Amino acid sequence: MDIRQLNDIKPRFVTRTVGDELVIVPLSGNVAQMNRLFTLNETGKFIWDNSEKCTDTESMVVLLTENFDVQPDAALTDVEAFLEKMEMLYSDK
Repeated sequence: MDIRQLNDIKPRFVTRTVGDELVIVPLSGNVAQMNRLFTLNETGKFIWDNSEKCTDTESMVVLLTENFDVQPDAALTDVEAFLEKMEMLYSDK
């Protein structure tokens, strides 16, 4: 999955902020699949919230390094891991 694909599937989830985390729940039709909820930490929430600003993984890495005290290689690892988890979560529908 890439950033553009993430933006395509985001409408298929319900989101709620709880403290510093974002809870996302996949929808099946109009019904939330509460048994499959997923909690995003601060980094995951940032990627989710800012994905529309980015056209690719590299631009998200730049955005992360500008907003967090993180090196580009660590940011890239985080983005790739996030996208992989989102792909698994979405493909399990």
